[in-house]
Formats: sequence, structure tokens, C-alpha cells
Amino acid sequence: MKKINTFNSVKEVCNEISVELLKYTKAYACWVYLPCSENNSVSVKKIYYQQQENVPKNVKELIDNIFQLGEDLFSNNYETEDTLDYFYKLSKERVIIEPVIIKDSLYGYFAVVGKRNDFNYKNKNLAEMIVEVFNSRLEIITLNEELKKQDKEKIQFLASISHEYKTPLNSIIGFSDILKNELAGHENYKYIDNISKSAKFLLSLIQDILDMARSQFSQMELDKEVFRPKEIIEDISYSFQEIVNSKNLHFSYTLMDVEINADLRRFKQLIFNLISNAVKFNKLNGKITIVSYLNEKKEFVFEIKDTGDGIRKKDCDKIFNFFSQVNQNHLKRQQGSGVGLALCKKIVEAHGGEIGFKSRLNSGSTFWFTIPQ
Repeated sequence: MKKINTFNSVKEVCNEISVELLKYTKAYACWVYLPCSENNSVSVKKIYYQQQENVPKNVKELIDNIFQLGEDLFSNNYETEDTLDYFYKLSKERVIIEPVIIKDSLYGYFAVVGKRNDFNYKNKNLAEMIVEVFNSRLEIITLNEELKKQDKEKIQFLASISHEYKTPLNSIIGFSDILKNELAGHENYKYIDNISKSAKFLLSLIQDILDMARSQFSQMELDKEVFRPKEIIEDISYSFQEIVNSKNLHFSYTLMDVEINADLRRFKQLIFNLISNAVKFNKLNGKITIVSYLNEKKEFVFEIKDTGDGIRKKDCDKIFNFFSQVNQNHLKRQQGSGVGLALCKKIVEAHGGEIGFKSRLNSGSTFWFTIPQ
């Protein structure tokens, strides 16, 4: 019974129960009949024989008849009450038939056929007990599969609409950049520049959502190459110059000027998200410190420290969850989707590294990650 509760597959549970029932009852045959349920989450049909060559002809006929019984009953959609009554009448002497019932619905049945006429009398209580455990486990498995199916449909929807949004956004960015060149020095330049920046921000957010959707159902693929992270980090930091100036933030670096082997696009995405959060949630006249070093495991460690809002203790466990936003009272004045940090975790783990943070509310945060070489 303990072993049954470790399985997450209906087929595995059926195999285990059938083998154990054969072993303990010394039956001729044991099988499980579970036709597809309404949500198609269960479809198992198995027959097991012990010493098949020694099974008497009349018992083989009995086994065939009971197996056909399931096909007939479930294909004709008989009422559950009538079916259970039929099982009860058949379950005698050499035969034990136990229904599989989930949420008052009949999913199928277990059947065991033994050698002696008193087989049912000796083994029925054991079969009932084991099938009861199976019913509980099956309910958990089917519930998990239903939840996975719902999550998959939601994420596929997100991926679909995100892809549709990319085409018009690219047009907005392209035409606004053309207008920026023509309006350089004009009093309306700031408006078209704002359109361009907003569209680019929205496009990066949509790309994050697409990456998140893909990562939920397949391993994140990496295209590794050798590059210098020091140059990448300094370039990305400079791209935030406008907001850095407006908040009078001070950047300081202690970066190793070395080469690493990693996915360059993903590394840029990772650094961009972490620096973006450090800038976005920092205070006026705040500081951002970026450090890299080699740890005792010969892994490259990167730290981004800020003097911003910090994170409440109760939010620490969900900081890397998708679509999870913390410190809601601060978010009204900030842009945030709840995707960035979750995607950072996916990128780091795909590289075989770890990511974490230290933080105190109103005293800043330090986010760190490792890239093994």
C-alpha cells in the first residue's frame, strides 16, 4: 500500500496491484478494466496469468467471459447501480469483482479468478482493502492530470495571443523609429520617443511570456558560446541611463574580466531582468553594486545588490513563481508582470546553476546566481 502511494501513473498502480494480488491470493488471473473516463485521463486494460499452461479450460472460459462482461457493460452505458448489482451476483466462489469508484462514478473494475471454490471467501476482504487504496490513489492522479491539462490550456492561450501581438508591435517600433529620425530636434520628438520605448518594453514583456510558456512544457534549449560577461553587464547597465539619471542612482562594479561559456542571449535576458528590478525598485539617490567572482566549486557567481524597497518575509517563498508580484503597495508606481524572476530561475537552472537572494524590507536586496563551467 505504501508503494502504491508513490506512483503517479495509473498503469504503474494497476501493474503493482495486479502482481501483488496474484502473489498473495495465488490466483489464476487478475486484471484491471478501466475504459476511458470523460476526461480521457484513464485508459488501462490488462490481463495477468500465473502458470498459464496449467489453467483449466473451464477457468479460461470463465476468465474470457468476465473480461467480455466489462466491454459489454461499459459500451452499453448501464446505470451504475445495475452494474454494481451485476458484479455482486457474479462475485462468488472462484471470482472476486471489485468496482473502481471515483466521486460516485464507476470507472471500471478489478477482477481476480482463483483455483478453489472457496477462493472468494478467503480473499475478498484483502481485495476490497487494496482496491479501496487504489480508488484513493486514482482520484489523486486524475485530479492532478485535470489540473495539468487546465494549466497547459491557459499557457497555450498566453503563447498564442503573445505571438499575435508581436507583429503589430514590430510595426509600431519600426515606424516610430523612422519618425524619430525625422523629428530629431523637434519639440514633438519626446512623444514619438516615448511611443518607441513603450512598444519595446511591451515587446520584451511578450517575449518573456512566450519563453515562459515554452519552458513549462519542454527543456529550455541553450546555444552556448564563449563571451566576456563584464562587457555585457556594463552595456546593459548603460541602457538604463535615463531612469538612472532621473533617480540619481549610483552604479559600482567589481567584475572579473574573464570569459565564460553560456547562452549569450539568455545571459543578457537574465542580467537585464535583474538589473531592471534593481533600478525599478530602488530609491532616489540609491546604489546598485554588481559583483562577479569564482566560488570554491569553480562556478562563476554574479551578484546584483540594490538599496531599494526590499522584500517582505512572507513573500520570499513565491518570489520566483510565474505571475507572482510581491510588495503590492509599491507596485502601483512600478511596471511589473511577475514573469521576469521566474524566467531568470529557468535560465539559471538550464545552465545547471542556482539562483537566490537576500533581502530585508526597506533595506534593499541582493540577487545572486551561479553559472557552472
